[in-house]
Amino acid sequence: MTIPNREPNRSWLKPTSCVLFATVCLPIIATAAISGKSSVEKMLTTMIQPLFLAIVTALAIGVVLMKRGERRIGWLMVCGAVLMWILSSSIFASLLVRTWESSIESTTPSVNEPFDYVVVLGGGTSVAPDGRAQFGAAGDRVGYAARLYLAGIAKKLVTTGDTLQLDGSLSGKFRREDDPSQQTIQIWMELGIPVDAISELGGQNTSSEIASLKEHPEFWQGKRCAILTSASHLPRAMRLAESAGIRAMPIAADYRSSSGPLTLNHLLPEAHRLEKLQIIVKEWTAMKIGR
Repeated sequence: MTIPNREPNRSWLKPTSCVLFATVCLPIIATAAISGKSSVEKMLTTMIQPLFLAIVTALAIGVVLMKRGERRIGWLMVCGAVLMWILSSSIFASLLVRTWESSIESTTPSVNEPFDYVVVLGGGTSVAPDGRAQFGAAGDRVGYAARLYLAGIAKKLVTTGDTLQLDGSLSGKFRREDDPSQQTIQIWMELGIPVDAISELGGQNTSSEIASLKEHPEFWQGKRCAILTSASHLPRAMRLAESAGIRAMPIAADYRSSSGPLTLNHLLPEAHRLEKLQIIVKEWTAMKIGR
């Protein structure tokens, strides 16, 4: 009679250990030798994040499956994990965003040639729970425009943006203060910009904002006018403006491409890097469909 082997199957232990050494131990050792304790602590913080743990787990499972002869699904898991690692690394994300943001040359504002109007596209603000207008993720649009006015580089500011108009059971949920333009006006006035230096335009997305600007040639026809928005959004905004016959110069704010020296931490996957990829995909898609 054959006695079944009751020894635990540890065929997963060696390949898993190799994956952990390559993805966790080796980077920590190298960082400790090159950059010191602070960089190691930052790296450990990244390594305990869900995305990193999920990628390393997928790599380990894929390697174990290949070791057991299930090569097809193993390769799929490994390739998927490696692709996700690359897409969410700072090096790839920054290169992609930098390439996109540099596709159009931003005008360098100068006090010697002030703008008659700077048109700030909406999307840089939100409303706090207490009803206070606050800077959003793209808040540099609003802040940079205020700096231009206070420095005498912009004579007047124009803000755009409405909330969506809904029909049916959800209608009436939005308030006037939910308009991005109203939020921007509130912030500008609190920064000391007089109300007579501020104008407001509608628009629920970029194409409708540009259409609204086209209907007000007093802001750009025969004037020194600029359109200010996020650097990643600027190529699409200027293409729409050109198609509408609007003469304006581009000013970029809210740059998402990182700068500074390269470190081993930039090689690790981080979830917020995927947001940059999402922004570029959104802008490319909207540009292709003319929105």
